[in-house]
Amino acid sequence: MQERLIHLLEAIAGAPAPVSIRELTEMTGLPKATIYRNVASLVECGFVDETDGGSRYVLGMRFVRIALTGKADSHVIRAVSAMMQKTVDDLGETAFFARYRAGRVDIVAVETPSDPAVSHIYPGLGPRPVHACSSAKAIAAFLSADLRDDLIDVSPTRFTNNTITDPKLFEKELSHVRRYGFAVCDGEIDEGVTSVAVPVHVDRLGSIFSIGVVGPSARITPQIQNRILSVLTIQAQRASAAVQQCSVLEEHAAYRPPLTGRPNQTS
Repeated sequence: MQERLIHLLEAIAGAPAPVSIRELTEMTGLPKATIYRNVASLVECGFVDETDGGSRYVLGMRFVRIALTGKADSHVIRAVSAMMQKTVDDLGETAFFARYRAGRVDIVAVETPSDPAVSHIYPGLGPRPVHACSSAKAIAAFLSADLRDDLIDVSPTRFTNNTITDPKLFEKELSHVRRYGFAVCDGEIDEGVTSVAVPVHVDRLGSIFSIGVVGPSARITPQIQNRILSVLTIQAQRASAAVQQCSVLEEHAAYRPPLTGRPNQTS
């Protein structure tokens, strides 16, 4: 039974578009009656969703959520390492990658320029203050209201004179992020330091990741519109695809028992 369910999940995950029962029969070699029964079980537990009026199927929100939010930082870092390096190569500034999980936003990966002659900023790893950090703003702006409320500190710390601590002003800031698609921290944590981040959208889950760069304000600010945003947008799209692909594949591997031949075709 477990092997049949995993076989169906693999077929649905690997299809380029929502699949029908007939297509699943051709892809798996399982009897139609078995597929109907097992797909119904997967739909009931949320691992598969119905589309097109119930005639086609895609991976369910519950399965995607487990695959992504439960994924170790090391897996995420490995998936986006090429995008991080490309960002550094293109912009010559420190790149970072952040994720939302368990009610907070953490920077989980940082890539610094290799040229020792050029000064760079290292933002550190771990939790980010949502009211002052571009990586957290880029995520918070697109979360549902209840999740966003869990992120926001009721007594936010004022790091510099530029730090936004007024709730109304901060909500206005998030509206700006939603409208324009990027977030900025302009001296809000350290004076003279600016970071820019864009959300990394995940199908049906929203923006639970972000990617960005940080550096001296004198270098970052003039390049936001004419250079930085175009690079970050491209790498965010690549990161989204990479994270989703590795999550699905690794989730299958984690739950897949040893194969003993063709799946049992009896129901």
